[in-house]
Amino acid sequence: MLVGPDTSSQSPVEAANTHLFANASFAHGPPGRPRYPARPTINIPMPWPPRRLVRPPELDVLHSQCTSHITHYGAWLRKLRGTAFINTNVIHLPAHIHFLLPDRLRESSFVWQGMQRWVLGIERSFAELYNQGDGLIVQTEYLVDYWIERGVRVPIEVIGRPIDPTLFSRPIAADPFPANMTRGKRLLCVCRIDREKNLDMLVELFDREIAENDPQATLTILGDGFERQRLILRCGRSRHASRFHFPGEIEHERLRDWYAHADVFVYTSLSETFGNVVNEALWNGLPVVALNDRLGVAHQVKPGVNGFLIDPERPSTTEDFAATVLSLFRDEELRTTMAREAERKSRRTSHPDVVLGRYERFYEQAIQRARREVGRPLAEARGVAKAAGALPFARHIGAWALWSSLVVGLGRATVAFGIGEAANE
Repeated sequence: MLVGPDTSSQSPVEAANTHLFANASFAHGPPGRPRYPARPTINIPMPWPPRRLVRPPELDVLHSQCTSHITHYGAWLRKLRGTAFINTNVIHLPAHIHFLLPDRLRESSFVWQGMQRWVLGIERSFAELYNQGDGLIVQTEYLVDYWIERGVRVPIEVIGRPIDPTLFSRPIAADPFPANMTRGKRLLCVCRIDREKNLDMLVELFDREIAENDPQATLTILGDGFERQRLILRCGRSRHASRFHFPGEIEHERLRDWYAHADVFVYTSLSETFGNVVNEALWNGLPVVALNDRLGVAHQVKPGVNGFLIDPERPSTTEDFAATVLSLFRDEELRTTMAREAERKSRRTSHPDVVLGRYERFYEQAIQRARREVGRPLAEARGVAKAAGALPFARHIGAWALWSSLVVGLGRATVAFGIGEAANE
């Protein structure tokens, strides 16, 4: 069953069985203003209509994969029915502060440090919410201690994301790259083209360090986002403009061909709790050169085995990144060896049978834990004990309504005052 915001006004909800709540979406902002916060869509589930609250579904496990206060609904359902409740951390909040700040404020160390403290408080509040469930899933080993430090006490399990072999192991089709892009010299980046992906750094180091030293090197950035047109204009002013390629967003089914016909996957994002595109690139035998984010990318890339990780805090970061790419261009044997290792390791860790098996085991552990710790759920209580259930209901649903309303209000203020626009000029 799909539980979440009703997005049917934007696109069909792809689930036969749903339990949907009112959606405060920013998909359609005022004319001339960006969507909050400079995103194509952001959906805020609200505790409405009431019948959805008082008639919750019968579930064995409720698995939340969002950073939203609808999480309170899961904590309430666990108390009411004894439903096992687990969460997955899917967003690294500190990497998304820029959506709320124009550049002139981001440059203030006082404001930036204040925002960092604010985000830490938000993460600690979510840790307390996670503690009202039966487990937390993180997608990288680096986030285990991260969340323990923020107060998580429930079991934490590291489970990555699976690859769909029907899409990424099918026969390779025709080469989608332009004919003037030389084989052996093709860099590929696939991502949503937004600020947190750090693409300005990638474009800059390619322009100044890679293209200058290899006249055949090319960079293809596949995807769409708020920053795409700005990046296209910037690259168009480069003396190497003809060696940048922005095909836009393509169907997921066609990604296999882009990965298969590229030579090196490059990535400069520092915001990934996992990094699906890195997983896809490795599955398709594409060596990866990326920044060491100490998060989702570093979890997947093993230096010298299936790619290289570059320290983002060194003065020579861009030079080191470029030198690594250029060395891979020159060493076809190393690229071939890394390609084999990338495929082998990815099939060992990302095959659906492996990943889904780990989910099933964690679900079973969560069910057993809920049975032990919840005891008699409120739905089975009688008399005074049943009436006492009104308090946790009011606390959870009230917190959901309050915090979601504040997010909606902040979003509308951000759009109204053009902060999202200023932050992405």
